[in-house]
Amino acid sequence: MVNHRIAARWFTMSRPEDNLPFAERLFTSRQTREILAEGKTKFFEESLPNLEAFLDGNKLKITGRSIQALIASRLKGGRQFRPIPQLRKAERAGVEA
Repeated sequence: MVNHRIAARWFTMSRPEDNLPFAERLFTSRQTREILAEGKTKFFEESLPNLEAFLDGNKLKITGRSIQALIASRLKGGRQFRPIPQLRKAERAGVEA
């Protein structure tokens, strides 16, 4: 899930020379992974296909607007719970005995 402390820093970050709103900024894949609090594998396999991205030379750039849209879609989807592993009958019989 999103690391809100880091995301809030990016949403409110302003530099005197670059006073663009978050939605109009471009972020590298590393910055985007930090905002979304994801590792490389999850980011490149699951998140990147849902983001607006392009190559600027050899750097991957991701739009702030698409990051906001991805976060909004995740929040709208609700929390996804992990399945609880069920004990097999043989294991349960050994535990109960």
